[in-house]
Formats: sequence, C-alpha cells, structure tokens
Amino acid sequence: MNRIQKTLLFFKVTGELRKDKYEFKVAPWRLLLETQRYYEIRPENGAVKRIYKEKLNTPIIETKQYANGILSCSAFCTEDRIEELQRLILNQLQSSVKTYMEDLKLNLLALSRHTSNL
Repeated sequence: MNRIQKTLLFFKVTGELRKDKYEFKVAPWRLLLETQRYYEIRPENGAVKRIYKEKLNTPIIETKQYANGILSCSAFCTEDRIEELQRLILNQLQSSVKTYMEDLKLNLLALSRHTSNL
C-alpha cells in the first residue's frame, strides 16, 4: 500500500430529483489512502469509504425504488471532472425517468385491458 498526501481531494457529485425540483450537490472528500485497486476517502464529517478505481467517474443511481417522487444519482470524481459528471448524472436521471414512464404506460395499458373485460 502506498500512502500519499492527505491534501488530495475527491468530490461526490450528487444529482437529486424531488418531484418538481432538481438539485446538484458537490461535496469534497479527502484522500486518506491509495492502493493499486482503490482509494480510501472521507468527508469532512463521516466515515471512511472505499472507492474502487474502476468506479471513479461512474454515476450510480442511489434510489433503489422510485417512491415519493425522489430519484438520486451520484459519482465520485476529481475536481477537473465535476462538470462532466454533472452532465452524466443528468443524462442518467433522464434515462431513469423515461424508463419509469414507459413501464407506467405499460401498466396503464394492462389495467385498461383488464377493466374493459369486467
């Protein structure tokens, strides 16, 4: 394992939809340790998190189920990639909403077929 300077920062970029509001949050995380496979990072207040190098700059949907109009997606990156990750997160959330809409349309169609048979 290779210890490096603790001043290197990563950023957690989060995009969140809450019904009719869309918000981006960018929070700094300090690098504690770098190995060949992962980084150990930590927010200002909180627990240490391990980020595997192949997951850096990769948006991940945090919302396991769509409920109460909330969808969230985040990624860890370096400062020079924040704007790019904001675009990727926006695209990911748009894609998720489109998928949910298509599924809901299919559900409505199934319900309408069922009610016409009653």
